[in-house]
Amino acid sequence: MFTKKGDAAVLAKLGEAPAPYREIGERLHRIIRDNAPSLEPIVRWGLPFYVKDGKDICYIKPDKEYIVFGFGEVVNPAHEEGAHMHPVAWNITSLDDATEARIKALVVKAAS
Repeated sequence: MFTKKGDAAVLAKLGEAPAPYREIGERLHRIIRDNAPSLEPIVRWGLPFYVKDGKDICYIKPDKEYIVFGFGEVVNPAHEEGAHMHPVAWNITSLDDATEARIKALVVKAAS
């Protein structure tokens, strides 16, 4: 497993994504860094991850037709008591204010 650390490494990796997903990835990165500065950005297995105390908290996976934003197995801020299914990843094709607010809230909860 090869790992590159830091914002520059993550932004370089996101810069390889096709437009408009490159811009979405960069916005996701800003949301994560602005709202969970304790998370360390790294590139591992070719994907941007954000880790805390050595544990994967969330990740971004660019694709040709969408970008995936998800959480690691250790923490799932989208877990709902009493639900039978719990989302851990979302395919994102665009970002609006409501989606950004939801992502922000999930990131803050996961990082705490």
